[in-house]
Amino acid sequence: MNGKEGLSRPSDLPDLVELQVPTHTLRWNLYGAGLENLGRAGKPELVPTPHPAPTQLLVRMDAVGICYSDVKIVRLGNQHPKLFGRDLRQHPVVMGHEIACTVVAVGDALTDRFRVGERYVVQADVYLGGKNMAIGYALDGGFTQYGLITEPALFGDEGCYLLPCPEHLSYAEAALVEPWACVVASYRLAPRPTPRPNARWLVILPHAPEVHYRCRALETLQPEGAGGIAVIAHDARGNPLAEAFLRTAQRLGMSVHTLACSPDQLASPTMVHTLKAQHTHDEGFDDILLFGDPTPALLEACIDALAYGGHLSFTCHRPVPPVAVDVGRLHYDRLMVMGTTSWDITDAQAHTRSTALSPTEQLLLLGAGGPMGQMHLHYALSQPECPEQIVVVDRHEDRLDVLRSMLEASADGSRAEVHFYNAAGVPLDHQQEALRALSPYGYSQIMCLSSAPEAVSMAYPLLSDGGVLNLFAGIPRGVKVPLDLTLLATRHLRLMGSSGSSMADMAHCLRLAAEGVLPVGRVLSAIGGLNALPEAIQAVQQHRYSGKIVLFPHLPTLPLIGLHELHTLLPEVASYLKQGRFWTKAAETALFARGKPRYS
Repeated sequence: MNGKEGLSRPSDLPDLVELQVPTHTLRWNLYGAGLENLGRAGKPELVPTPHPAPTQLLVRMDAVGICYSDVKIVRLGNQHPKLFGRDLRQHPVVMGHEIACTVVAVGDALTDRFRVGERYVVQADVYLGGKNMAIGYALDGGFTQYGLITEPALFGDEGCYLLPCPEHLSYAEAALVEPWACVVASYRLAPRPTPRPNARWLVILPHAPEVHYRCRALETLQPEGAGGIAVIAHDARGNPLAEAFLRTAQRLGMSVHTLACSPDQLASPTMVHTLKAQHTHDEGFDDILLFGDPTPALLEACIDALAYGGHLSFTCHRPVPPVAVDVGRLHYDRLMVMGTTSWDITDAQAHTRSTALSPTEQLLLLGAGGPMGQMHLHYALSQPECPEQIVVVDRHEDRLDVLRSMLEASADGSRAEVHFYNAAGVPLDHQQEALRALSPYGYSQIMCLSSAPEAVSMAYPLLSDGGVLNLFAGIPRGVKVPLDLTLLATRHLRLMGSSGSSMADMAHCLRLAAEGVLPVGRVLSAIGGLNALPEAIQAVQQHRYSGKIVLFPHLPTLPLIGLHELHTLLPEVASYLKQGRFWTKAAETALFARGKPRYS
């Protein structure tokens, strides 16, 4: 499962070759909301270095990136959705999920799979038995000098969540593979061509005496594993398609529940919520197929009833008033919403495109001045046939200037037409007008990196026919924005969210980084040691640096330093920056050569 081909040997960085493990290690525990609850008296704690059980690894944390998610954890404490209800006083969380590490001790049961000295990057989005057990949340993260990789990450639903790190990548570059993978993943998404077999379906079928609704996808479905639930709510007066769904679900081995309903019951949001609670233990449905002309309240209820990764497909034959869409859930739960004017609901998925970029793309990057926006721009420009036009929007001119200069420095020969637009102080309707003027026929793909809900309602009408609006930024769950979902059906649009990445996405990104296709190090703006974590979190919150911050746990006293400051503070390191500004492995080697890594 580990893909040992080309596996790296112990690092040649001079100060980290020594793999002798100290008896104690520095570690940041978060005991509650607020920076005052991070560590003890504003410092990391010196704790005994853990010993791996037979089915665990002990790793040295070589570099750890800081994500805005870490800011959210500090702000919310146990109110964070992934930590909700956890007693942090008794069970503190160790944050940090953008990790590059080296194995320093192998449990007795794993000696045939791992060796001391092997380098890895970590896919933090761990799943075990379908349950999310993310590193840096449920599992201890990287803001420590030494930590355990435990059973969920080694024997999870996708096998081992560690990927071998190529030797030529620096520690900082390796740590940045995880956030880069989230960006890459957002361009690798496509609607399922059919409802997912053996999953949890909700089918709502009204009476249709004069027309026949269809779902030709039923003919192609094949079993995947065992089980699944199909809830078929149909009009008591009958609908021939209900029988087709029943037969298909039975053929697939699903548990089938049919309900003969009145028209009022079929149009009731309460019915949807009740069925979700009764048949999915409130986890939601993987596929909801909604036939007829739904009301806004019914569409809203169906979106709310989707499970993580769920798809809603609906038919629509007359205009529907605006629907209150939970845009926070759309992002965090990776939901997709599609519609069609066809009598065949399969067209809702068949007529919508994937998020893969094409050479005719009109790409809008909204709120793109931060590090993730930089990655989106670099990724788009790195494509063999990059988009025809890219429009980059932010409210900070200095951030747009960074993007302009990075674009100039890349010298990638791209033929993309790139525009930069400063939306600071501009009313939303004027922003919309200006962006429409830059692309009069609309945008085929909009990546919303803004966490402002009003940005969603502003951007949505700017989609061209067949366009995709991807909510990449984390708007809080429960925040609802009224949107005209009729457009999904009449213009084959798609509304969706993306968050995190899969193992396949991570492996793909790591390969691109290793081949130099993705300039992973170019988004690094600042470095520091482990002790600088509180200041670094504040710096991310205050947007002090335009790009990413990476901490080196084994240089704990290294202060937080912007790369632009290295020429003055650490000229011997700065001399190895590429073009005088971009991080390199040689610069990292020079940094560690300044002194022996410390543990207290």
